[in-house]
Amino acid sequence: MIEKTLGNYDVHDSSHGLQALKETREKLLSMVSDIEFQELHYGYSSFPTVGAYLLHIAQIELWWVKNVLMGESVTEEEKERYYFQEAQVIAAPDDKELSWFLARLAEARDYIRAYFNQLSDVEYRKPGPEITINGETLRYSPEWIISHLIDHEAYHRGQAAMVLKMVSGQREAWEHFNTPYLSL
Repeated sequence: MIEKTLGNYDVHDSSHGLQALKETREKLLSMVSDIEFQELHYGYSSFPTVGAYLLHIAQIELWWVKNVLMGESVTEEEKERYYFQEAQVIAAPDDKELSWFLARLAEARDYIRAYFNQLSDVEYRKPGPEITINGETLRYSPEWIISHLIDHEAYHRGQAAMVLKMVSGQREAWEHFNTPYLSL
């Protein structure tokens, strides 16, 4: 029997959110672990490439931890390294290997871990400093941000999976249906 929990309760509350974020990342890494360079960069229709989705996940994670949680700005060097674009589009350089994308994901996650591991349970739930986005002043709790990052990564992981399926030309297995027309 497999039992799944978010962990024991002898640790900070933030560790439960970090564990869920880790499981979300493990699913993403499992999905892309053996893709080829061409699959990583193949542009299908108007969809971003799989590499672009991976980089976007890292960019957003970096932005939330630096700008919102730490109250800093993403540096010019980080903007260059993470391929931030002036126009908010999901894009990536087309000459990078999978390891480059995985390194950006790991770097952004290191910031997240370092920040959340030093929080008290009260700080975890308390809204952080004010930030203005599109003219609106907002405050986010670290707890909310973890939830948002999990949702964001899962959403784009699904989009990347869809692009991979279209690129490979393989259909999903329809084992739950037993109708001949679905297997044509």
